[in-house]
Amino acid sequence: MVRIGTPGVVARPAWYDRSPSLQLKRFYGVDVAPHSATQRWTYTVPAGKKAFLEAINLKLIRKTAASTVGVAYASIVLNTYSVFEARVVTNNVGDKDAVSVGQALTLNPGDTLEGYTYDGSTGGTFDYQAIVKITEFDA
Repeated sequence: MVRIGTPGVVARPAWYDRSPSLQLKRFYGVDVAPHSATQRWTYTVPAGKKAFLEAINLKLIRKTAASTVGVAYASIVLNTYSVFEARVVTNNVGDKDAVSVGQALTLNPGDTLEGYTYDGSTGGTFDYQAIVKITEFDA
């Protein structure tokens, strides 16, 4: 009898079966005044782990008009590079932008995600959401 393959080798479990844990990072801001780029949360993949970015939700809506309009955004930054961004450049109450993405990225040990908001206007306010759902698992 001829055997092919290595005896006793067991297939490696799928990523979702390797000690998965939920990591939820979120920021909700209501009636937020103009501000410089502000980090709202951060997540770094620990050593010996990988992470799957399962869902992203960015949203901003102008609540009150600015006296001088500027760019406003909510963004997700991966290792210093903006990879997802919702942006508003107009000044009408109710103007909005949103980004919703599912099953986006696989992150390696040491990768860092950060959530930011910014409003370069003078006066006025925004509501913000910057949310990610991450499943962390053994590498």
